[in-house]
Amino acid sequence: MTTTENTNTNTPTTNNSDEINLIDVFLKLWHFRKFIIFFTIGVAVVAVIYSLVQDPQYEASVKLYKETSEGQSSRIQGLAAQFGMGGAIQGGEQFSIEDLLDSRNINKRILYKKWDTEAWEDSVNLIKYWEIEGETEEEKMFKALETIKDKISTSKNEETGLLTIKVMMAEPKLAAEVANYVTDIISDYVQTERQTTTQNNLNYLEDRLATVKQELKKAEEKLKRFRERNRVISESPELQMQQARLQRKVNIKQQVYLTLEKEREMTEVELVKETPVINVLDEAVKPEQRAKPKRKLIVIVGTFAGFFLSILLVVLRYVWVYVRGEVRNRGESLRLF
Repeated sequence: MTTTENTNTNTPTTNNSDEINLIDVFLKLWHFRKFIIFFTIGVAVVAVIYSLVQDPQYEASVKLYKETSEGQSSRIQGLAAQFGMGGAIQGGEQFSIEDLLDSRNINKRILYKKWDTEAWEDSVNLIKYWEIEGETEEEKMFKALETIKDKISTSKNEETGLLTIKVMMAEPKLAAEVANYVTDIISDYVQTERQTTTQNNLNYLEDRLATVKQELKKAEEKLKRFRERNRVISESPELQMQQARLQRKVNIKQQVYLTLEKEREMTEVELVKETPVINVLDEAVKPEQRAKPKRKLIVIVGTFAGFFLSILLVVLRYVWVYVRGEVRNRGESLRLF
């Protein structure tokens, strides 16, 4: 009975101790309310100044997609494989726009193009516009390449294949012009590569046609000489079999020749058509509002961060005082023993 009574007596004491501690913490916070208020205001002011000091950045975007048709190149590759020349033709449309944007050649063309800007009276390239410093031109160029990679980003919809290219610049007009120029040089590059591949395919077909034509001519000559030497073959099964073999070779060469001739004509049409493989859905336009810095968001986040940080500092101070007092009390108790 005594144990039970002691337990019941101690339980409310513990609860009261917890309640007193919570109240004590609240009172400590209230005691330092001026510190919390001024600290929060100070952090908010810093956030405002930071958002005002940051240079505004404007984002322009262009949306495009790549043509997914196999085209005539795959047909030529199938023919080449059929004739035992699978390595003769290489497809030219297997490319990634993202990889092109990461290439040094594409980025150098963007960097060294002269742009009309608000910051400079004369047209300048982006290296001069960004005022990139370096001991040599090569060093400046490599620094500019790192900078432009941060300015240009891509995102792709895997379901539709729609690609969005975003360009971030300090001037809205410049951002739109750079975004559209990026699309132009990618289209030109891909178009040139496709034309080069189509021309290579055409050259292959013409060479193969010349070879097959000679083979067909030889096969026809053999069949002609055989018939001239053997006027009467109806009574000889051996001669009939030889004639059938020669005729079969002529027929095969004729089929190959007709197939190659058809593909050559189709390739010539493809070369003339110059079908674009990059289709621009939306061109970049001059953005009206800045993308960075988001001043309202910076101020709101800074204010809340300052408030919670001030509370944390007060709590840490309270804990430090409490721990230091406990250590001192325990040290005095040990000295008594």
